Amino acid sequence: MDERDIQYCHGLQHILVSVAKQKEKKSSMHDVKDRANTFFNFDRDHLQQRVELLKNLSDIPKKRQIRPVLKEFGMAPNRYYVLINRYMVYGIWGLVDLVQKGQIGEKISPELELQIIEERLMDPSLSTSKVIKKLNLKCSRANVQKIYKRWRLSRFKKPIPIRGVISQSVPQRIEKDLSHIERSAKARFPDLIKTARLKVNGSFSRFVQWLAYHKVVISNPGVMIAAPFLDQLGVVESLHAHGPEAFRSSEITNNIIVNVMRIIAGFPSIHDYTTNSDRSVAVGAGLSLNPRKSRFYDSFDELRFEHLQRLRNDASCRARELNIIEGKEIAIDYHCDPSDSRFPADKSFSKSPDKNGDMVYAHRPQILWDSITNTIINIAYCEGRSRAPSALYRFCEKNLFKIIDPDVIAEIYADSEYTGEKQLIYLMIRSEADITMCLKQNPKIKRWKEETIKKGHWENYGKDYRIASQDYTLAETRKPFRFIVKQNKEADDIRCFGSTHIDYSPTKILDSYHIRWPVETGIKDLIENYFLNKPTGTSPEKVETHYYCVMLARLTIDYFKSVLCVPQWRSPEDWECVLSTIRTSIFSNQNCELSLDDSGDFLLTYLDGDRHGIKKKLAKMFKQRKDAGLNQVSWWGNRGLQIEIKNQYEF
Repeated sequence: MDERDIQYCHGLQHILVSVAKQKEKKSSMHDVKDRANTFFNFDRDHLQQRVELLKNLSDIPKKRQIRPVLKEFGMAPNRYYVLINRYMVYGIWGLVDLVQKGQIGEKISPELELQIIEERLMDPSLSTSKVIKKLNLKCSRANVQKIYKRWRLSRFKKPIPIRGVISQSVPQRIEKDLSHIERSAKARFPDLIKTARLKVNGSFSRFVQWLAYHKVVISNPGVMIAAPFLDQLGVVESLHAHGPEAFRSSEITNNIIVNVMRIIAGFPSIHDYTTNSDRSVAVGAGLSLNPRKSRFYDSFDELRFEHLQRLRNDASCRARELNIIEGKEIAIDYHCDPSDSRFPADKSFSKSPDKNGDMVYAHRPQILWDSITNTIINIAYCEGRSRAPSALYRFCEKNLFKIIDPDVIAEIYADSEYTGEKQLIYLMIRSEADITMCLKQNPKIKRWKEETIKKGHWENYGKDYRIASQDYTLAETRKPFRFIVKQNKEADDIRCFGSTHIDYSPTKILDSYHIRWPVETGIKDLIENYFLNKPTGTSPEKVETHYYCVMLARLTIDYFKSVLCVPQWRSPEDWECVLSTIRTSIFSNQNCELSLDDSGDFLLTYLDGDRHGIKKKLAKMFKQRKDAGLNQVSWWGNRGLQIEIKNQYEF
């Protein structure tokens, strides 16, 4: 006999002992003369309770519906999994196991115990039998009585108002310690490169020595211009502090930097990059030769979600320290990214509705956007089946409130996918900010819409729309909520909005909701110019690695634009230009030469003149940042970049 056989026989002996003890009990569990009324006796017959539990669970089509049934029978989930494992081994006899002396029935779960306490506090007239009847429980009265006795609930003679787990009507604003807000790795370890003795790539060092006496022609100088700004985001320090062991090599440069440079240069895919002969991306990333495809695909195998979570948060923290993001006006949204995998079902991908409403296999990243500075705060990978109710809490706790203090947030703008009173209450109380959102027309919203339309208090909103509003009180918080119906006069299309801004008029609420639009245009920009929908792999980790690189590229460009401040890159309506405009102006398809100047910095020479004066401002900016100590790149050996303009066609 092996160990499994011994355990199996031991379990059989335990079952026989349990049955023998059950037979020794003299108390009758069922009345033979009154079978109909005494058939269910969960107070005495715990075996029957377990059998009825499994019968009810066998009728459930979905696994996610198990918890409510366990709650109804008063059984803890861990206990259920023990019993179901024994049932799979011993059949129905496995349910008579573990008959404990002095205990009647199963132990009640902590969640159900909390609910019983709340019901008793709100209604002191509830006895144990009334609680079982009210909650529709199928457990023994003795176990409910133990809860009454343990918490001494009989002391409370007057009802106590309780709203969920929040006992105060309005949360008070208190001064909070900002120590829980994370600092970036570059701020915590400014000398990490020196202390870790990281070195510049060997072949790149030889290339720099050769460049002292020669010049090379490059056509994508944007990566050279962006490198000092990417270095300020602390990508090297972040990877060595939060990345896997495989990324903690002795070299300063890494494949994340190469991938970010590829995106900035305008290569949609790795195939497009490897078929190009220009080495601007390689030189900008601290290499001398263009990496092969295997360097991109294989090197990302070690990155896991826990690494990427810390890396993304570190980039956001550094952007906050550089004032790239403020976090006062925040927008939250989903994006549907159809999967490129040929066999998505084999990889357990789930489906999500695309922009046309069709269900497709897709990744569904969740995005946080700063509506004031118009830049990304964070982006996290989500499966296609992820929805706001199940993902919002975890996403905000891990990706927002660790980066931006709730006291800083003034307002949060949410899309219709976040419609739900629980989500609204969570955002209100957790951030202590005002919430404005577009509402999906679920049954509750439809009822509010019909009531608002029935009153008929319409007012014009522009030429094509009319609006009506009504104030409601949220059931759990007792906080007022302004509900707005917006109707197209010609097409009769109706959209619903809501806001906690009771002091705002409906017109002002809808006008302020336009602040959310940068997240919509920002996602389109990420797709068109940063190739968000073209990840470097199909596995979830590689997809999120691509999202991390896109996030770094966008923050780098936003940092660069905030420093350079070119008027031509801003429209009369105060709209900022996108990366494609910058590529056309100075980043891509340029006639340039790269050499070294007398100070050892790279000298980038534009050969086609400066028609719009942007390159002269660029040269002046790099000189000023050189004086401030900000024009240097660690993977270049702390060299900087200088700009020179020539016109080779000026005869």
